[in-house]
Parts: sequence; structure tokens; C-alpha cells
Amino acid sequence: MARRYQARRTSTGRSWPGVLVPLVLFVVTVAASGELQRVSFGPLTAGTQFPAAGMPTSTSAVSAADSLGQPDQRLDMVTLEARAVDDVTTSSVQVLPAGNVPDAPLQLTARVTPTTRTRWVRSTSDTMLWSGSDSAAAAFTQVPGGSFFRATGPEVDGRVPVYYVGDGLLRRPGNGWVDAGRVVTVDAPPPGQDSAVDADASRPLPVWVQAHRVTTLWSGPDGNAVSLTELPQWTFLKVAGLERGERLLVNYAGDYASRQSGIGWIDQSAIGPAGDPGRWVTNHRATTLWSGVDGNAVRFADLPQWSKLRIVEGAPPDSARMEVEFFGDGRALQAGAAWIARADVGPITPPVPLPARAITPVTSGAGPLQVEQRAFTSTADFIDTVGAAAQRSRKMSGVPASVTVAQAILESDWGRSRLTRQGNNLFGIKALGGVSGPAGVVTLATWEYVDGANVIVQAPFKAYKTLEQSVDDHGAFFARNRRYAAALAVANDARAFARAIQDAGYATDPSYAAKLIGLMDRYNLYRFDS
Repeated sequence: MARRYQARRTSTGRSWPGVLVPLVLFVVTVAASGELQRVSFGPLTAGTQFPAAGMPTSTSAVSAADSLGQPDQRLDMVTLEARAVDDVTTSSVQVLPAGNVPDAPLQLTARVTPTTRTRWVRSTSDTMLWSGSDSAAAAFTQVPGGSFFRATGPEVDGRVPVYYVGDGLLRRPGNGWVDAGRVVTVDAPPPGQDSAVDADASRPLPVWVQAHRVTTLWSGPDGNAVSLTELPQWTFLKVAGLERGERLLVNYAGDYASRQSGIGWIDQSAIGPAGDPGRWVTNHRATTLWSGVDGNAVRFADLPQWSKLRIVEGAPPDSARMEVEFFGDGRALQAGAAWIARADVGPITPPVPLPARAITPVTSGAGPLQVEQRAFTSTADFIDTVGAAAQRSRKMSGVPASVTVAQAILESDWGRSRLTRQGNNLFGIKALGGVSGPAGVVTLATWEYVDGANVIVQAPFKAYKTLEQSVDDHGAFFARNRRYAAALAVANDARAFARAIQDAGYATDPSYAAKLIGLMDRYNLYRFDS
């Protein structure tokens, strides 16, 4: 569009169509985009939360009659406050279909030790699931004693943020808060112990997908469905978590033009996994990038018209400016984060491909990468599957298979973690130094501890096609890192190996080795070392 208007410039170097026509288009876009536009221009507050998919409510089930004109609030997800850090163990990134990770500017902060381990709590008596931590919170539902919750953050004002797995009957899974005095931390319930936990682990993941070809968005999952619209190739779609036949229910953001936002069904053969693309805007006129929002802000650079910018989530709110990421022009304008006038930008759909720096390419010939998905029905099923892979890996790496299985139980939450289910990553191995996994990269929000404070960061993790690949990479990790040489020297003693990797700094949890040894003793994992 910009090139078309440039061809019509006058001798003064300016053209009324080059200014007025984009402005008219922008006004029409604003009028048509409704609530989505209001979200894009609303104040950006850190840690803003929206109703989570599956929250216990009285809302009726989604029907095939739902259309693009009827957005469903249950499709919204929690927006977490993110914090970028300077070390190689974590960064704010997004995922591309081939596993590429865009280059994101990092802010200096203390080094962190990330964890992907799941903290489980259990109610000691009947308790209430609340909508928030303060006195104004609404009551969602009464939860019986003995119910399991996954803690999603630190305690606030006497309440713990949790994800409730539901009871498989009237109480639906969803996010909420429970009184800290009514729950205790417990070991992860193994497969087969609690039916509600097992049922929740088999639910479709609330992830993003992309259409890898032009495809249809349908009104329903069956043969009576009508075509709502044709989606362009690489359209980003947010999974709603419902699967019927060969179709998946998704939330489509529209294109701020002829295609309206809403929900619909898409053929699963037409989509592949993707990461959260973020919210994007473009400037409808040439504008300035600033270092801040006050009178002391420094003018960084002049930004050309129609530059694609990603909103920085969790930035301090300001009525006149918003913080954005820009990706440079490959020449004089360098990539970074800065502030731009809200009046100069309007919402757009995420660009395809997302602006990125190339890293180790991941390809699979024609079509999307295939990731094997496993669901474990019992402790024996999980232990035997991982144990067999750990025995094979031990022959190459020397890492005791018993320790590998114990770590897999602890790190992957018995294979239920989103990282394991989405990327077959059992051990939380990160995609560092621009190297992705065999199946690309999975980006997840992780709860980490920095300078005495709990923060949420977006971190890239390796994705594997199979669990066996994850186990092999885990063994190679110990073999190639000299800091674990002392542990490998005592690899014939699994208990000594567990203590040695803790001493070498594998985990900051002072009970980490004891937890591994406890699992090895309880399930007789030493049998895999013979």
C-alpha cells in the first residue's frame, strides 16, 4: 500500500492520498473492529487477567450455531506479566512454525534459575474457589476436601492462585484462587490415582496453531456446518480446547477488514502448532520512537509509515504512548523496544512470517512437523516407557537410568506438563544459543524467582518428535557439560549421582536430590540400572 501511494507523490514530496486515504481506512477499521480494537488500545496493565477457558461458570456449552459474530469469553486466556532477562537461560520470545525464534531485546536483570516443575496442592477441607485474592472477589464454586490444584503463582493476601482440575461432573476445570490455610503442598498425583487429574491431562491443550494452507473456517464440526470464511495460509488461531471428529474449535481474530473475529471449526489436517504471536499494530503515518513517556524521553528514531510493531505486554500504562517492539530495517534502524504515540497506530493481525532472526532450521520435508503424543494411564505405563528409553540412553551417556526416570517424574509431572504434552520435553531443556529441538521450539510462561521476587517470564524450550529423543538429549546434556564430570565419575551409584548433580548446581531446591532418591526407592527404579 505504501508503495502505491509513493508513486503518486507531488513535486513537494507529499501527497494528500498518501495521508488522507490511510487515515480514512484506519477510521473505518476502528469502527469495524469493535471490542478487539478496544482491547488493542486499552491501557496496558501488568498482569491483566481475562476469564480462563473452562472456568466454572453457568455458561452453556459451545454449540455448532456459534458464529463469527458471537465471541465466547471462555476462549480468552490468562495474560501473564513477563520479564525479560539477560542470561542465556531465558528470554522473551515467540515461536514460528519451523522452530525459529525472533530476536527480542533483553533488559539487564539478575541471573535466574528457571524451573518447569509443577507444584501441586490439595484441599484439607471443603473450600471456596474464588475469582481473585482480595475481599471483592466473587465465589466460583465450593470445592470438596481432598481436591487437587496446580499452583500457578505465589501466595497473595492469604490466597494461592491455582488451576482446578474439576471433578469430572458438575465442577468444570479452570483458574481461580483458594485460601492458603485450606491447602497443603503434596506430591504430584501419579496416573491412576485421581480420575479428575487424569481427565484434565487428556484435555486438548490451549495452544496456538497456524493454517499451513488456505482453508475453511466452519460453523460446526459435522457435515451440516456452513462455511464462515476462507482463511489465508499461515493464519494464527487460538485453540479453544474442543475437538470433534476431524475438526478443532478455534478463536479467530479477524483481519480488521472483510473477515470478522469470532469462533469456528477448522480441519485438523490443515493446521500445525505455533506459539502466541502477541498483539500487533502498525503506524498509519511516519512517527517517532521514544525512550519513555515523560518530558525527559530521548528521541530514538523516526519510524517509517506502515512499520509492523508488537505490543510489549505488561508495560507500564500510559494514556498517550504505548511500548512496542520493532524489528529494524536491516540497515540503519536497529531492532529494540521503545514508546510510540497511541494516536499514530492501529491494530493489525500478526505478520506472517513473524519478524525473526534465523536459527538452526528445522524441517520435515512437505507439511508440518509431526510430534508424537502419549497419554499415560498408570504409573507403570509411564515408568516402563521412560525406563526403556533411559536404559538405551545410559549406554551412550553413562547417566543412571534410575535417576533419569526419577527426574522425568519430577520435571514432567508424570508426563502431564504442557511442555511434555506439546513438545515431548520431559526435563525442561531450553532452546539455547539459537539451537532448537528436532521438532522446533515451544515457548511457555515459567514462574521464576529473581532477587527475592517471583516473576513470570516467557522462555523457549526444545521440542522433540518423541519422548525417546528427549531422554537422549537429557543424557547428552550431562555428558557434554564438564560441571557434571564429578557426577559421571560416580554414575555406578545412582544415589551418589543424584547428590552430585545437585552439588554441581543442577537445581536450587535443597531437597532435589532427596526427592529423586525418594522416587527411586518408592518405585524401585534401580532395576533399570542393571
